[in-house]
Amino acid sequence: MLDKTYTVHVAREGGHEQETMTRQGIIDMVSTNDNTWVFVDSQMVSVEELETIELNNSTEIRINPGMVGGSETFKVFIANQTGDQEVMMSKQEIVGELSQNQGNWLFVDGQMVDASTLENTSITQDNVLRMVPSIVGGSGEATFTVQITDSTGHSVAQMSQTELACETESGSNWLFVDGQMVDAAAVREMDLSQAAEIRLTKPLVGGIDSV
Repeated sequence: MLDKTYTVHVAREGGHEQETMTRQGIIDMVSTNDNTWVFVDSQMVSVEELETIELNNSTEIRINPGMVGGSETFKVFIANQTGDQEVMMSKQEIVGELSQNQGNWLFVDGQMVDASTLENTSITQDNVLRMVPSIVGGSGEATFTVQITDSTGHSVAQMSQTELACETESGSNWLFVDGQMVDAAAVREMDLSQAAEIRLTKPLVGGIDSV
C-alpha cells in the first residue's frame, strides 16, 4: 500500500524530529536531497532498495541529511553485508549515530573511537573514517572477544566474523589468531570457534622489520 504511513525520525539542525510519511514520501525526500541517506532498522539502504524493502509499524526508519546545520562533512565508509557504502557525514552526525546506536563502532585511520572521544578529537578530510554496525552479518552471528591494538594502547571488543573480515579487507588492520597472522581473504571462511586469542593490530603499530 503506497499510502500507508510510517513513523520516520528525521535529523534536523535542532535535533531529531518524528514525522509521519508514506513510503513514496521517504523515497522523494532521499532522492531530492543530496547527501541524504536512510537507515531501516539500523541498516543503510538505497533509494532502489526502499522501493521494495519490507516495512511495517515496528520498523525503525531514520533519515539523516548530509548537511545538518551546514557543518563540514567527511567521507565515511559504512560497512554492510555487501561491502562498504560511502556517505558524507558531519562530525555532529557521526557522534549522534554512535550515541543512538551503541552497537556501531567508528574507526578513524584504523583506530576505534567512541562517541565521547570523537567529540574532542580533531578530524580532517585526510582521515579514513569507517563505521561498522554491529548487525553486519546478521544479528544471530556469533561474536568473539577481540584484543585491539592501536597507537594509544589496547582495548577489547566483541566482534563477529563478518566484522573482522571487513576490518582486514579494508587494509586498516591485521588479524592474528593464536599468534598467527591471517590473510584477509581467508577470514570469512576460517573456524574461529576454538581460537584462544584474536587480535586486530594496525599495520604500523610497533613496526615490523623486513627480512
